[in-house]
Amino acid sequence: MLGAGAVALAAGCAHRKDRVASPISLIVPAPADSFASTFKGAVEKRRLVSSVTIGPQSMDLTTIARFAGSRRPDLLMLAGPGMVTAAAGSDATALLASTTPLARLAGDWLLIVAPRHSRFRDFQVLAATLIRDPASVRLAGRSAGGPDHVLYGLTARGLGADARLLRYSAFPDTANVITALLDGRFMAGIGGYRDLIPHLGKLRVLAVSAPERVRGVDAPTLMESGASLTYADWRGLVAPGALREEDRSRLYDLCANLDGSAAWHAGCEREHWTPMYLAGGDFARWLSIEAQRAHEVLADLGVLRGLD
Repeated sequence: MLGAGAVALAAGCAHRKDRVASPISLIVPAPADSFASTFKGAVEKRRLVSSVTIGPQSMDLTTIARFAGSRRPDLLMLAGPGMVTAAAGSDATALLASTTPLARLAGDWLLIVAPRHSRFRDFQVLAATLIRDPASVRLAGRSAGGPDHVLYGLTARGLGADARLLRYSAFPDTANVITALLDGRFMAGIGGYRDLIPHLGKLRVLAVSAPERVRGVDAPTLMESGASLTYADWRGLVAPGALREEDRSRLYDLCANLDGSAAWHAGCEREHWTPMYLAGGDFARWLSIEAQRAHEVLADLGVLRGLD
């Protein structure tokens, strides 16, 4: 699914040189992560905007609906799996369509890992166990309905296992997941590459969610391991739905110029974010498909009952 970004990358090379001089207010999930500060630093350094104000808010239906109905061209929202999950509890397609998707900018590939003492020596052993008895595997990851949980469900579905029977334990962050793996409470877990890389000496990577093997990680992709999927903890920008064409065009230019800047790519490398640029109509279509995919797997995982 993420591979569509390659087409947009080629199109994005012809960046327009317009500047958005006015300041921007960026709504981000509470608490904010390093992506928002990386974005702020890059656009201000390139003087693509005069300033960026970051406003953490809970990513719920009320916040998204209020944002979508705004007519402010200076108000943007940081989009990602959390926004998709929040929208999945209602008519996700209609709610997301009420915004203006600008661009998917970057993301974090996820790793399925196991402690060295785990019986899961490689992904094929884990896959065979999930197919035979999905409920026999208790997997550790971050929040229920979050990227780790969604990837677990997608992996089971891709293997032909019953995702409704999966057992998943949610932790507040990857640090707690790592502790639970290393002290023997869990035999497998999922986390983001950027958080797990310092711990890969103690953990064995079974598979990565990227479309191609990740440099420095000795593990196959899910695409080549039978699950046939890619998935990322991605970040992008959306604007309110009712914008003038000239405002929409300036914001598209902002995203294109950001993706073309050395400051942005240096920031992504420093923070271990992978650039995943996909803009405009391509991003809108991808987001609609991603929302449907998330809705289906979250229904299997029983998460939607808590969102309705």
